Amino acid sequence: MKGMAAKMDELFMDDGPWMDDDSCDGCRLDFYDAIDHLVRDAKYMEAKVVFLRYCLSQRLPGHAGEMLRQDIFSDLHGGYYELPAYQMYIDAYHGGKDPFDEDSYVKRLWKLSRGEEAVDC
Repeated sequence: MKGMAAKMDELFMDDGPWMDDDSCDGCRLDFYDAIDHLVRDAKYMEAKVVFLRYCLSQRLPGHAGEMLRQDIFSDLHGGYYELPAYQMYIDAYHGGKDPFDEDSYVKRLWKLSRGEEAVDC
């Protein structure tokens, strides 16, 4: 049984299985575009979760609100960096840098976690 990385390499080789099929000329770009849309959706949902946790923490009494603020970033995304398909995507679209680690995104999450910025709910 082939590993995932070997399957991906075979699929995206210049003579891969779609090359004889006109219906899939842009498969690699479609694949990356699909991942890009999923990443943008995940980042939006993470931002919303952080902001809603902040809002809830402001309404919870004492210790409960404090505990939620301490865990405001917990369990946001599973870390996809080790997946071969995700690695190919970040190499192609982001120069090898995980879009979840972009400075502007991280700064935005910090602002949301302190109520300095809002997300539409």
